[in-house]
Amino acid sequence: MRLLALGFLAGLLIGGLAVYLMQQTAQPPTPSTTTISATLTLMETSTTTYTATILTTQSFTTTEFRQDVISETCFSRTSRCDTILASLIDRAVERVHVAVYSFTSDLLAEALMRARDRGVEVLVVVEEDQALVQGAEYLRLLNAGVNIRLDSNPYLMHHKFMVVDRDVVVTGSYNWSVSAEDRNDENFVVIISEHVNRLFEEEFQRLWRMAQQG
Repeated sequence: MRLLALGFLAGLLIGGLAVYLMQQTAQPPTPSTTTISATLTLMETSTTTYTATILTTQSFTTTEFRQDVISETCFSRTSRCDTILASLIDRAVERVHVAVYSFTSDLLAEALMRARDRGVEVLVVVEEDQALVQGAEYLRLLNAGVNIRLDSNPYLMHHKFMVVDRDVVVTGSYNWSVSAEDRNDENFVVIISEHVNRLFEEEFQRLWRMAQQG
């Protein structure tokens, strides 16, 4: 009888641990390991007293899933990707940092100049080999006072991304070029995430420190 009672109470204990774990993981978790210990003492009062101790120790590890959002996608053969980018630049209030291989888009150059004129920090790094090709916006932006630099990588700076303020990142295959908009199959995604924004900003700052001033 005593063994049945102990088994029953052990089942209650383990079941309680399972409920506790479910309640904990229902909340937005952070990376951690939680050790849950419990001690159960069964006292039977009779002419003889029996004491049974059940110790159950388990470790549970929860993983944080960030609430990052891809708010928009663009495919250049079915959408006007340049207008989406220009709209994001026009809504910027603090910073627009761009690293792009090819830049020949008048629309996007004008959007960057508007942002600079209203006090947004505009920084641009472009691939040196593409800076002076026909239609390139490098000299136009440089002469307009936009802070633009040439990549110093002896090979290729093949990035195509933009960091906007503290929570927006645009990245994909899409160059800021006429070919990307009108001829090629290109894409980008717009990501809303402070965490991803910080990661791309770190990469941008690495490029910026190494880049050559015009």
